[in-house]
Amino acid sequence: MIKIRNNWLIETGYYIAAVCLCIAFLFYAMDLWMADLTIPFNYSWDAVGGGTAVKGMIDNGWYFTNPFIGAPYGHYFYDFPNYCNFEFLIMKIISFIYPNWAWVMNVFYLLTFPLTVVTSLSVLRRINISPLPAIAGSLLFSFVPYHFFRGEGHLLLSAYFLIPLIILVIFWLFEDDFLLDRYKKAPGSSSRPIFQARNIVSVITCILVASSTIYYPFFSCFFLLVGGLCAAISGRKWMPLINSFLLIEIIVLCIVISNIPSFIYWFENGRNLAVAVRGSAESEIYGLRIIQLLLPAPGHHIPLFSYIAEIYAINSPLVNENKMVALGFVGSIGFIILIIWVFYGLFNRNYNVCKDVYNKLSQLSALNLSAVLLSTIGGFGTVFAYLVFPQIRAYNRISIFIAFFAILAVVLLLDLLIKRCAFSPFKKWGLYGFIVIILITGLLDQTPPTFIPDYAGVKKQFSTDSNFICSIETTFPADNMVFQLPYVPYPEYPTVNRMIDYDLFRGYLHSKDIHWSYGAMKGRSNDLWQRNITSKPIEEMIGGLSLAGFNGIYVDSYGYNDNGRAVISDLASILQVTPLVSEDGRLYFFDMTLYNNHLKEQSTP
Repeated sequence: MIKIRNNWLIETGYYIAAVCLCIAFLFYAMDLWMADLTIPFNYSWDAVGGGTAVKGMIDNGWYFTNPFIGAPYGHYFYDFPNYCNFEFLIMKIISFIYPNWAWVMNVFYLLTFPLTVVTSLSVLRRINISPLPAIAGSLLFSFVPYHFFRGEGHLLLSAYFLIPLIILVIFWLFEDDFLLDRYKKAPGSSSRPIFQARNIVSVITCILVASSTIYYPFFSCFFLLVGGLCAAISGRKWMPLINSFLLIEIIVLCIVISNIPSFIYWFENGRNLAVAVRGSAESEIYGLRIIQLLLPAPGHHIPLFSYIAEIYAINSPLVNENKMVALGFVGSIGFIILIIWVFYGLFNRNYNVCKDVYNKLSQLSALNLSAVLLSTIGGFGTVFAYLVFPQIRAYNRISIFIAFFAILAVVLLLDLLIKRCAFSPFKKWGLYGFIVIILITGLLDQTPPTFIPDYAGVKKQFSTDSNFICSIETTFPADNMVFQLPYVPYPEYPTVNRMIDYDLFRGYLHSKDIHWSYGAMKGRSNDLWQRNITSKPIEEMIGGLSLAGFNGIYVDSYGYNDNGRAVISDLASILQVTPLVSEDGRLYFFDMTLYNNHLKEQSTP
């Protein structure tokens, strides 16, 4: 009893040490002592859109509907079925501590690092990796460049801490007593229970993965299929493949259940074909390239490495978000090992490593190769897009699975060396020192200084916008509607002059009671009404806005070729008011109260 308790305490100590190291290095990698957690790390592009969803969840209970945006009818998210209920549930719990959207986003993002360390370490220890290489591997996986590139711009992709658990489930497919295999009877024995711990863990993992951003459940289903097929072939039996189909069905069923609100909305309002439309060719545009896995991360500490990455990005076509897939030198070594291992396993039956390590490396090499064949430009992902389902387009995002395979391959070999050197304390401690050097070098290689957020720049812009919206709310009656110019469809619209997509959400992010026009789902009547009214002559547009109940007009001058000079002049002339102007001269607000009152005086009831 004492021995079991001591083992439990020692194991807990490993997790505490790993999390402490993670937090300490996170402070170093991001200069967190400079951060104000009430100001987002990223304040542009998708980070603003994500912040709007978080604030909508805080303001309205959940993020499906939001009456404070998309005025006059409000915002309905059902047409964009990419529900990430598990991540939003975590953020909802965080919001109970402090209901500030930026604070919730920042804390959730920072939590994804230790959460990834914990899940990775649990998997590595579960497959009998020694403590030091297991801790090193979990830290390296948590700090891959992908984590920082995605950041708060792709906040839900940054939450990849469930990936190690689904890979563990795939490893279990190769074992004889997993899931439905438990129903079988060994000669002379009674039936074995189905409800053992790892079966329950597998089902729960699949449910949680299904509640994540759509790419992770899609790739998980793919790897479950590959794992089940490989296990069935190697074991010469059908049960692993049947088990993999069962787990895939659980994921698909949970995705369908989570999308029931959208199905009901489409049944009542019709399917919106203007939102989230993907072309089959996009699977190639956003495909994966092997060279980008092996290149250094942009902005590397070593200028030569940074230059190499920049030169490739400048001179190569179709470089987009796929530049975010760099593995770092440890992951690159692991990736190459897994590619070589495919041929080693084919042509060398007299292996010189222990059977368990050989099997794990063979399984990882099969998963790794299948990932490349699926996601590379012109690969099977493109075939799938053209023949089956084009909505999955960014196949480069499979790189985070490849990163885990690659790092795990290195960790397995380091652990093998440790176990072979156990008889020699000198060699063993020398190897420990070597692993520490690999860990430190690997972490520095994977975290260039460009990953440090621009705290000062973001704070300046954030404070400027906050002060401007505060000045509006100070002089503007509560619970009124503001129309935003220029008109921009939502979601996913290219940059308009200097105004980036989702910039118009900044008004909502800093307000409490105002209802804003931006955020009406394109293709719906609300969006069509906005597009129609902004196409009219400006005087007629203002009259229509007044009749619709709007009390103010907000102008982002960055959305116009002439910085809004013409529209601002016309609005001031028609409304007969002097606008409020932001400190940087970018934003303008026109109070329509006098105009509305004058219009009412000229009208009958």
